[in-house]
This record gives sequence, C-alpha cells and structure tokens, in this order.
Amino acid sequence: MRLPLLLLPLLSTSLFAADSPTLHPKAAALPFTHQGPFVTTADGGVLCMDAKNALRSRDEGRTWSEAPLFAEPAKFTVSNERALLRTREGVIISAWMNLAEKKAPKRWHWGETDVDWHDFVLPTYSCRSADDGKTWETPVKLSDPWCGCIHSMIQMKSGRIVLVGQEIIPQWRHATVMWASDDLGKTWQRGDMLDYGVGTHDHAGSLEGTVIERKDGSLYLLLRTESGFLWEATSRDGLKWDGLKQTQIAAVTCCPQMARLSDGRIALLWNAPPRHDRQSGSSRAELSLAFSEDETATWSKPVIVAANYGVGGRVSYPYLYERKPGELWITTMQGGLRMKVNTAELGAGEIPVYVPPPKPVPKPGSIIMFGDSTTAPRGSLKVYATRVEAALQSTGDTLGVFNAGIPGNTTRDALKRLQNDVLQYKPRLVVMQFGINDSAMDVWKKPPATAPRVPLTEYLDNLRRMSEAAQQQGAKVILMTTNPLRWTPKLKELYGKPPYDPAAEDGFDSATLAGYNDALRKLAAELKVPLVDVRAAYPDFAARHKTTVERMLLDGMHPGDLGQQLVAELLLPAIREVLR
Repeated sequence: MRLPLLLLPLLSTSLFAADSPTLHPKAAALPFTHQGPFVTTADGGVLCMDAKNALRSRDEGRTWSEAPLFAEPAKFTVSNERALLRTREGVIISAWMNLAEKKAPKRWHWGETDVDWHDFVLPTYSCRSADDGKTWETPVKLSDPWCGCIHSMIQMKSGRIVLVGQEIIPQWRHATVMWASDDLGKTWQRGDMLDYGVGTHDHAGSLEGTVIERKDGSLYLLLRTESGFLWEATSRDGLKWDGLKQTQIAAVTCCPQMARLSDGRIALLWNAPPRHDRQSGSSRAELSLAFSEDETATWSKPVIVAANYGVGGRVSYPYLYERKPGELWITTMQGGLRMKVNTAELGAGEIPVYVPPPKPVPKPGSIIMFGDSTTAPRGSLKVYATRVEAALQSTGDTLGVFNAGIPGNTTRDALKRLQNDVLQYKPRLVVMQFGINDSAMDVWKKPPATAPRVPLTEYLDNLRRMSEAAQQQGAKVILMTTNPLRWTPKLKELYGKPPYDPAAEDGFDSATLAGYNDALRKLAAELKVPLVDVRAAYPDFAARHKTTVERMLLDGMHPGDLGQQLVAELLLPAIREVLR
C-alpha cells in the first residue's frame, strides 16, 4: 500500500544553535536540522531518514516531506547511526540498529563477571524501497548482538552491496562484521569479523568502519581503534578480508567516513587529534577532511572543516554527501553540524588554531587543592574543590578555592611544580592528596614493572618536603589519604597479574596502595598536621547511601558524584578547624 506524503515546514537552524560549531570560512549552514546520510533520488531531490520516516526535499533542503518507513511503527525505531544507499538500479537500501529491541542490564555491567555478553542486544536491520522512498518493504534482521554503530554501505561495480557492521564479542569489546548482498538488499551473507584484539570496555575494539571501492576493484576499509590511529583492511569480494593493520592516519577514538567524489577522488572525514592538543586521544573538537588522488595510497594535507571548542565540544560521527559536483554536505550526529562547502574553496582560508584561555590563578590567601586526577577538574562532574568553595561561600566566607590537580601526577611530579603551581601564590592552606599513581606497579609494561612508580620512602620524603615548604611560607597543610580502588574490566586487562589479585574485590587496592595510605597516616602524625582519612570513610559512607564502594567510583579509580561529596563533607570541618 502506498503511504501518503506529508509536507513539512522549514525547520529553524536555531534548534541546534546551542551546539553550533565554527565552520570553515567558505562553508555555509544548511537550512535544516536533519542528519545524514543522504541520497539523490531519480527526480534530483534529496532523501534521508529519521527514527520513523523517510524525508524528502526537492528544494535543496528548505522544505521536506515525509513518508512512514514502517507498517508497524511500534516495532521499529531507527538509530542515529545509520547507512543509506541508492543503487544504480534505483533501489534505496537503509541499514540501522533497531532501538525498539534494545536490551541491556538495568545497570550497565559491561564486562562484569556476573553478566553474560548475550544480555546486550541491539539488532542490525536493513530495509528497502523500490520507489525512491515513497514506500518501504518489511525490515530484514541481519543479527541480534549489540551493534554500536552503522554508517557505511556501498555498491561495488559488480553490483554487490557491502555493509560495514559490528557486534559485541565475548572478549567484551566490539569487532567489525562485514555483510554482503547480491540481490539488492533482499538477503545478506555474513562475512569476516575483524578484531584487532585490544580493549574490554563498551567503546573498545576495531569498530565504526567505513568502506570504499578502489578503481582496481579492491575494497578498502578504515576502522576506529584506541591505538591513536585508524586501522585498515582490504578485500576483493567484501566477505573475506586481509591485512588488518595500523595506518599512519592519526585519529582520536571516533569513526571515519569515506566517499567517492564525482571528480574521482576519495574523500575522508574524521577526527584527527586537534591542532591545539596533538596528544589528545579523545577530543573530537575538530573535524578534518582530506582527499586521496591515488586510491588511498596517500592523503592530502587535512583541512579543518568545522570545530567546536566549547567545554566537551564535539563535531563527530560525520556523514559526507556530494550534493552536486564539488558541493559537499557534511552533517554530524554529535555537535549538530549541518554545513555545505565547495571543495574548490577549501584552500581559501582556515579555521584559526584554538588558543585556550589563560588558566585562572589563585589570589593570595586562598586554599589550594594539590593533587592528581582524583583532585583535578573532570568535565561536568562537580569535584570536591568546587563543592568546598561553594559551601564556604554559602556561609559568607570569602576564601577562594583553587584546583591544582593534574592527572597522572605522582609526588615526584608534584614536588617539581610545587613552587610554580602552589607556593608562588602564597596560599593560606594547602590540601594534598597523592598516592594512587605513586604506588602503581605497571605490570602491563613489557617487561612488567617490578616496583611502584615512586618507592614508598621517596613518596613519604616528597610529601614531607612539600608540607614543610608550605609551612615555612606560613601556609597550613592538610594531608588526605586516597580513595580506595576497585576492579573494572579495563583495569583487570592492564593490572590483573601479581602482585595484584584480580579475584579479590580489593585486589587492585591492597597490594601496594593500602601500604602507602598506612604510611601517610603515620607521616601526618609525625608532622603534626591534620589528616582527612578519605579511604577509611568510604565503606560507611557507601552503606549510609545504600550503595557500594564500587559504585562511588567512575571507573574503579576516580570518585564519582558520591565520592566527591564524601571528600567535600570530610574536608569542610577540617578546613574550618585549621583556619579558625
């Protein structure tokens, strides 16, 4: 039965203004909020999808009409990550995850021993239209296991359709699964699974792939990994894949997208490490575009087509569509990017390199929280330094609180930066919390470490020297024990070998860190400075809040919301006592 088309009004771009990225100087905003992928219909129009409908425009995106995708819409909800293809025969094929069948444990126990990986279900489906998106056939299920992303599907010169999928595997990561159809998407053959063998968390693995056919008939696949680079593989038929290996394309942990352009070049969109932070493995602040004129052997110098430098800003999960020769429409699932740009104009200007604002500095007489990543700012999480300052100011206290935590720091690192980050500001109080990094024994290294990063005697001597230096300048000092640690799949992968005990709940905690905290308590008594025993307070605090120590930690190591609340509640009376 043919389903009626409904005319939709022009959609305001203000719907995504809060996420609006900075565009390349020669780019322009698209006049709609719909996300790719897009295909060109027989009449020259544009077609895309949303969760329930096929959407069509005949006026370059100014207005849209819609047609239902499903005869039984309650059974299907199309994911934001999806692929769309119009074949040379005029059949439109879509592929997506069905959110209506999404199943996972109520609490996200990815990789935990009491959970079966089969409990994570997010099926992969395809769906066809033989009349340019006006009506759609019943969806076909390809697989049941959890699929985190689909966004690439092509038609080979032979007519075969090749789809890049992925699935959860028993090793608790994702692996790419290839699919092929020789009847225009009516039925599918399952091909090779590509697993690069690293990671045990819910975004780990070789995944989120994009595929292109080269002029010699071979297929070229690029995959997201956590290695700092995209990985590649090749195939002659789309089912059997060889040569899985790292490329030289530096990338953060997000998906790439390739497309063949009308001029014969291959375009690649991806998140390279941002220019202002080349060491970042996760920032998706810049979206890069490069071209290959030699069938993926080499790539041109990347051009930054869009950027979002706000806190946590992203322009990622891109879709690339050549609307007409040279005119690219680029949209993203994350960051709300909706732009078009002509490839001939990409060399005319660029987005300036982001210059981070100067770091705030504490006023003399402030409180300085001096620590590692358990102290440092952490995105939108309200860390204990922020909570303490708010609590003090709520009672009329004008004392400022400055966060001098730096991730990864040991007391060896802290001693080197004590003068520049603490003492030069003449604080009234210094709160010190170190130990997790000092006590860590890096058994994941080759060869494995056989001693902590900082020996216990040096750890105590560093804290002693820093405490005495602060006191000599007239500052008060509070020492804090660390939070406890708990196993996660990722931590077990790295540290689950002697002297650590992966079978014990506190097996990552008791081997070395417990001894460092015991020694810290004795040091505080020796120096006659107040001690806030964070570690000892965790079990009772968890019980009072009807939770567990594990759930008070974000990732087995860093305090979550309740952990930060606990530290703030312990610190406040200690601060008031010291400064009264």
